[in-house]
Amino acid sequence: MDDARAAAVVSPAPPLVRSAGGSACLTVDLAVYALPAVLRACYALTGRAYFLLRRETRQQLQVFLQARSPREGTEDLLGELSNELLDQQIRESLAREAGTLRDLIAAQAFAEGNLLDADRDDGDYRDDPRGIGRHR
Repeated sequence: MDDARAAAVVSPAPPLVRSAGGSACLTVDLAVYALPAVLRACYALTGRAYFLLRRETRQQLQVFLQARSPREGTEDLLGELSNELLDQQIRESLAREAGTLRDLIAAQAFAEGNLLDADRDDGDYRDDPRGIGRHR
């Protein structure tokens, strides 16, 4: 296959990162990262960079960032943003998977009685059916 046909068959993917001066643009795939995870990742770095988000397509979000300080390296910020995106996406996934269990644990912690086994609340500490108060 000649070079012209090979170039026509294999089209280059759009650049994920574009950088110029003290600013950069990262294209985020929303099929991989949920929007709340992207927002939290950007928010985590707002002390070091300015952010602007723009929807490129239904599944792509452009994240524009500019360093707050001229001493701050854009490449370092992009690397930290990438790591923060992964961290926030994992948190998002864990919250979705274990959210109901977490809510139940928190509700039980603040409840007056036992939410899972109401019969356990009827006991009297003097009865001690499990022998917890006996000397060993």
